[in-house]
Amino acid sequence: MIMVKAVIFDLDGTLLNTLPDLNACMNEALVKFGCPTITAEQTRQYVGHGGLRYAQAALPENKRAQAEYFYKTIYCPILFACKNQLTKPFDGESECMDALRAAGIKLAVVTNKSQEAATELGNTLLAPYGFDVIFGNRDGIPVKPDPASTLMVLKELGVSAQEAVFVGDGDTDVQTARNAGMRCVSVLWGYRSREQLIAAGANLFAENFLQLRDILLSI
Repeated sequence: MIMVKAVIFDLDGTLLNTLPDLNACMNEALVKFGCPTITAEQTRQYVGHGGLRYAQAALPENKRAQAEYFYKTIYCPILFACKNQLTKPFDGESECMDALRAAGIKLAVVTNKSQEAATELGNTLLAPYGFDVIFGNRDGIPVKPDPASTLMVLKELGVSAQEAVFVGDGDTDVQTARNAGMRCVSVLWGYRSREQLIAAGANLFAENFLQLRDILLSI
């Protein structure tokens, strides 16, 4: 068994419950663009593949050709202006992070959220956890499940894929871990069901942060 030296976390649905803000901001943008709103459940299913993909899915079919314009000029300014007012961490998160830090484990985030949005959360809601790296969607670097960003983070942390674990709530995270040659723990408090995760190849699950802590300190 190879000791865990680093844990890379997904962000939305894993570290933070961003769903209320994502849904509210998208609906404000859709109304401004003359489109019908979407439900929180639709948002839950649409997120996880980056903001542009979320915008494409939220728009009516006859507006999807304008998705990039809508995303950059309407949705993003609304999202950044909201300052994550409805976004909250999950129960037990602080205790888990404290335990991992105490064990000398390095912590990082790899998200398909824009780098600007990820950095803002890193400087606010995630600041107490002292992440070593927060890597968001950057120009020229493919998003998850491509392993490029994850491999760049591993290099920056100075650990091998075999020495790290990827933690996420999505099918994309399971695929990213597999593509990077990492172990994966899938969390069940996020935006995908156990069945969806199993279909993606997940085989190790945590039902809450305290269980996740125990898994990460024992595998």
